[in-house]
Amino acid sequence: MITKLVVLIDNEIVGYLWLDEKKKFCFQYETNWIHTSEIPLSLSIPLRNEPYLDDEPHAFFANLLPEQKIREVVARNLGVSLHNDFGLLEKIGGDCAGAVSLYPEGVRPSGEEKYTLLTSPELSKIIQQLPQKPLLAGEVGFRLSLAGAQKKLPVFFSGDKFLLTHGGAPSNYIIKPPIEVLDGTVENEAFCTALAGEIGLSVPPSFIYDLDGLLVFVIKRYDRKICNDGTRRLHQEDFCQALNIFPEYKYEHEGGPSFVQCVNLIRKKSCRSGKDVLSIIDWLIFNFLAGNSDAHGKNVSFLLLPQGPVLAPFYDLISTRIYGHFGLAEGLAMGIGGESNPGAIQRKHWEALAGELNVNPKFLISRVLVIANKIQSVRLKLFKGRFDPYKCDSLYRLNELISDSCDNTIRRLS
Repeated sequence: MITKLVVLIDNEIVGYLWLDEKKKFCFQYETNWIHTSEIPLSLSIPLRNEPYLDDEPHAFFANLLPEQKIREVVARNLGVSLHNDFGLLEKIGGDCAGAVSLYPEGVRPSGEEKYTLLTSPELSKIIQQLPQKPLLAGEVGFRLSLAGAQKKLPVFFSGDKFLLTHGGAPSNYIIKPPIEVLDGTVENEAFCTALAGEIGLSVPPSFIYDLDGLLVFVIKRYDRKICNDGTRRLHQEDFCQALNIFPEYKYEHEGGPSFVQCVNLIRKKSCRSGKDVLSIIDWLIFNFLAGNSDAHGKNVSFLLLPQGPVLAPFYDLISTRIYGHFGLAEGLAMGIGGESNPGAIQRKHWEALAGELNVNPKFLISRVLVIANKIQSVRLKLFKGRFDPYKCDSLYRLNELISDSCDNTIRRLS
């Protein structure tokens, strides 16, 4: 029975994680890490000599694991109880989001980056088997963990080749296949990500890849950096981790982060707070206009760098409201001025939000109008240009939704 897990950041020992006699999470920093690094494991777990006891560090580690149905399948494949976070981290904690990895005490990655080249048929087979083997759970030699509820496959992509990672080697891209019950999610996310980039939001490079007739969304990992000695992991954490909130409470109405909490966290912790506050305001506005009602606290992150925390590029940008016919909830994951119904957002709600953020209401209103007009000026060009080969019903619905959303917002605020 494993009694302790070694916690690493980019293969350097940060500390140790264990369960007490009541099965509560405990963590203690490695003395050498405290003396040589200014980077904490989490903003919710500041550097200190004393251990964190009585489940205090649990939320951070729980947020490293997959959620919902993916978690159920992973747990079943590995023979681990569904709610055993420690057991799951032991099995799949080798390549998590950011630079964190976890290994049983006495077991360490070899340091040798091993990759297996995948042919298109091989990659297609792996993608098709993700519902039964998410994150390749149960396959010998794979210890991968990505948070979230959607199926994903971390890979190494170079040139036009996809490779699987082994032995703790870092991936640099993530493949997201279509969601079975929703039409056109690949085209949807690719378009929203590209549109966000076109209007000035920081987003990772991404593209649609045709895998023998199956379209998949491929996005570069912003938490990886190419160096002379190979691919390095960059430490990061999402805002639920930074605020010590468990993933099952990621939505504001369940006790998860509100937008005001996110902005206050940036003001308090970011080493470039002015720029990052403006960026996350733009993110909120974009999600509102693009119909992304699922923009919760796990969909925004810090990169924890030596110079200090900075807001990471934005990810998981997808319009959920075009799937209203599937019965998806349309309420905003983070309310605007106390209102979570996007169709009910008026000038007074933006003004109320400005008051909560302690910014000039005229500034916030003007920012909404600027972004709405930017979207309208580039939306059709992007739709008819880069996305011409991928036009489908969901893209047409998305284009119409965004156009109506921008027009209605400009009319209400002008």
